[in-house]
Amino acid sequence: ATNSAITCTVITPEKQVLETQATQVIVPAHDGLVGILDHRAPLVCELGKGDLRIDLAAGGEKHVKVSGGFAQVLNNQVTVLTEQAEIIS
Repeated sequence: ATNSAITCTVITPEKQVLETQATQVIVPAHDGLVGILDHRAPLVCELGKGDLRIDLAAGGEKHVKVSGGFAQVLNNQVTVLTEQAEIIS
């Protein structure tokens, strides 16, 4: 097993909403859910509206409601750029 973590950052035009260490991030792409683990190949995907799920490295999970935008995966970092983001848990 690996204890590698991914850094997940959620940004809106107004502010950085969240930055945290995660073991997995599941993004609501416009055409379905995309699960991201550490050491994933670089990716950019368009987001739809939905629930961004972050499995926290410290345990537990966070859910962020996002509406549109893009997610970029590069060098163990997931950056989510979205018009609106609301942490729901």
